[in-house]
Amino acid sequence: MRQGAYLTLPAYLSPRPRHLAARRLPAVALVSTWALVAAWAPSGCGGDSSGLRVVPPEGNGGGGGSGSGGASGGVGGSGPIDPDQTVTIAPTELHQTLVGFGGAVAFYTNFLSARTDGIYTVLFNDLGLDILRIGNWYQNQPATGTSTTTAFSDSAIVAVVARASAALGHAPKLLMSSWSPPSYLKSNGMTKGTRGTLIQSGGAYQYVPFADWWVRSLAAYAAQGVVPDYISIQNEPDFFNAGWETCQLDAAEGTANAAYGRALDAVATAIQGSSLATKPLIVGPETAGIGNNAVPRYLAHMTASQFSVLAHHLYNGGGGGSDPAPDSFTTPMTNVANAAAGKPIFMTEYAPTTPSMFNTAWLIHNALTVEGVSAYIYWDLIWAPPAAGAAPTGLVTIASANPSSAYTINDTYYAVKHFARWTDPGWTRVGASASASAIRASAFVSPDGESLTVVLLNSDTAAHLVTLDLGGFAYGTSNVFRTSGTAERAVAMPLTDSAVDLPARGIATVVLTP
Repeated sequence: MRQGAYLTLPAYLSPRPRHLAARRLPAVALVSTWALVAAWAPSGCGGDSSGLRVVPPEGNGGGGGSGSGGASGGVGGSGPIDPDQTVTIAPTELHQTLVGFGGAVAFYTNFLSARTDGIYTVLFNDLGLDILRIGNWYQNQPATGTSTTTAFSDSAIVAVVARASAALGHAPKLLMSSWSPPSYLKSNGMTKGTRGTLIQSGGAYQYVPFADWWVRSLAAYAAQGVVPDYISIQNEPDFFNAGWETCQLDAAEGTANAAYGRALDAVATAIQGSSLATKPLIVGPETAGIGNNAVPRYLAHMTASQFSVLAHHLYNGGGGGSDPAPDSFTTPMTNVANAAAGKPIFMTEYAPTTPSMFNTAWLIHNALTVEGVSAYIYWDLIWAPPAAGAAPTGLVTIASANPSSAYTINDTYYAVKHFARWTDPGWTRVGASASASAIRASAFVSPDGESLTVVLLNSDTAAHLVTLDLGGFAYGTSNVFRTSGTAERAVAMPLTDSAVDLPARGIATVVLTP
């Protein structure tokens, strides 16, 4: 791999966030909890809408303690803990800088593209979405029969990006992933259905034509106003499923498959040598998960200067079941953090089969505080209605491609919102620790050091009074947004008498501003 430094990282991707001056506050804020039980709310690949809230279209880190025990009747089974707990914030203990939170619209794009109602406000403004993950569907939408002259046909995502940009007042950060190159570049002559890798010619895998396709696809999308900030050259190169588009690229080249690292080298070199006005940063290897040493195995064959961000999914590496325990990912997350060697880390796709709202928030917390990710991208921002009896999929379910069809905001939407809505790209995670492991806390400070957001999770089955020791952070106004039970979802409330009620298995975001 021949190329030198690929691209200079923007400030918000710097692995060394700038120093923020300590701020002094004579008072201490209090957060209290009531013994309410948060709803279990399924969402994920297929399912029904029981327990969900249908909203009209117009409507709208440092981990908490050590280990996973200590909750009364809860996570550790070690008996009751004191109802009064403390979360200590260390505003000058700096960790990663956020690029943001996001979701994907890579399938069912036509369910969203023609809509002109308030759903874009729901998905982008109200959720606080920073990053939109999209597919590279240039010349590969048909499974077979395309060629280098096949015309651009992904008009649906062009409309989605334009409407998202209009809602936000600026374009969202775009991450473009390829599920498969076109059939004419595949060893099996098709994008899905059977196993395939890159085509060979004269016994050599065709990395340069693959790179050329990437450059041509970026130019074609740019001509339509879609300009990715980041690209992933291959979604899940270590995974095959006959039901959707894949292309297997192994860590090292072999007789069965081409090599991810060599494909990466070719694409990075081609992009840098191209006339593209905007040259995206490359993320990779975007493996299906973090189990089985997958990320370090691919990294061993990747030249560091050819990619800017370490990226992966979470479909393996945790525990079993349809909604794996968030703490079951802790060891492989730690291993990935150690393997990153200073590069920013993105978690670019995950949704379990039947995700619960609280576990989704807990997993985001762990990704931020254990692994130190700079971006967390939920798999399906929107999805079609689930099959009868199955869990709903996506943060928002859209009934059909009819632009007037109803949509449903699923409970996992609020799990993401608690982190996304009250932080922004460029914010830095700062130190936060709890006096008991049942309380999980992460905290983020704005680039100017004037605003602080704290996300609290009570993993216990009992309520706790949690005192925030702000470590000298000064603020002028405060708000709390709380999710609990079966109905309360990110409800705003003041810090009345320096206290707010946070139920058992509840989530609260505390927002402190000048």
